[in-house]
Amino acid sequence: MLLAGLTGCDQAKKVVGPPEVPSDAQMKKISYMTAADGPQGRKTYTQLWEAKTCADLETAMRWNRPPNVAGGSFGKRMVYLTNNVPADLEDESEVFLVGSIEKGDPLVAGGEVWLLKMRDGSLVQAAETADFLTRQEAQTAGIPNQAALSKPNKPGRTFCAHAVFQGLRGKDPMQQEKKIPLFSVMYAIDRDK
Repeated sequence: MLLAGLTGCDQAKKVVGPPEVPSDAQMKKISYMTAADGPQGRKTYTQLWEAKTCADLETAMRWNRPPNVAGGSFGKRMVYLTNNVPADLEDESEVFLVGSIEKGDPLVAGGEVWLLKMRDGSLVQAAETADFLTRQEAQTAGIPNQAALSKPNKPGRTFCAHAVFQGLRGKDPMQQEKKIPLFSVMYAIDRDK
């Protein structure tokens, strides 16, 4: 069900010019990942946990959800955030987020919350509820050496996620009164890079 939401290029097609898809060289780097025929015979990456790096996951996501094509569960364009969070990012924007784990903690009600450092040095908070985390773990149950989250609480690891921006509702642990961007995670992986 989650993957259906990730592969929404066939829904609400609003393209500004040709789809902005990864280059042939980038696609060749992820040829090890499992793909299946999607709408109109266009392949779609279906087992995202196979990504060896966050860059590989981003390439697969950019193929599945080009940034200039509306689709997915929300019928919106995916916003790819790798360097920073733009000041004009709208609440409820669907994003692909990449950051370095500063800290990861379990949530009281289940799930996880992370403090992430973006490439520009700014901090964001990302939280994945127990139901999304459980579905994510079930996808790789019984598959040796295949886990989306392998060391999610280890500082310095790269964290990338398909998420929804919730606005400036996160908490900066250094300045409790300062609000930072908060993201609700729908799918995430952590890798060495």
